[in-house]
Amino acid sequence: MGETQTHNSAIKMLPGFIASVRIRCGKSNCRCSRGARHLAYYHVTYSRGVRFRKYVRRAQLADVLAACEAHRELQAELRAGRAEYKRTLARMRELIKLLCNE
Repeated sequence: MGETQTHNSAIKMLPGFIASVRIRCGKSNCRCSRGARHLAYYHVTYSRGVRFRKYVRRAQLADVLAACEAHRELQAELRAGRAEYKRTLARMRELIKLLCNE
C-alpha cells in the first residue's frame, strides 16, 4: 500500500541515471563463466553521498529512462525559474534604490 500508482496524466520521475554494466551471472554452464559477460542495466541514485544501484529489467528500461529524463527536465526548469527569480529580485532592488535616491 506504500507504493503510489501512476495514472496516464501523471509522469513518474526518478532521480539518477541508467548505467549499463557487464556482469557475471554465476551459472556454471553460462558463457559469462568463460569471460563473455552479460549486459545489465542499473538505475543509479545518490543519497547523502552514498551511491545506490538497483537492477532494471530490460522490459522496464524505457520506462525508467523516461522517468530519469523527466526528473532531469524538471530540475532544469526549477534552476531556470530560480535564476529568473534572482534576476527579477536584483532588478527590483535597483528600482528601489533609484526611487529612494530621488
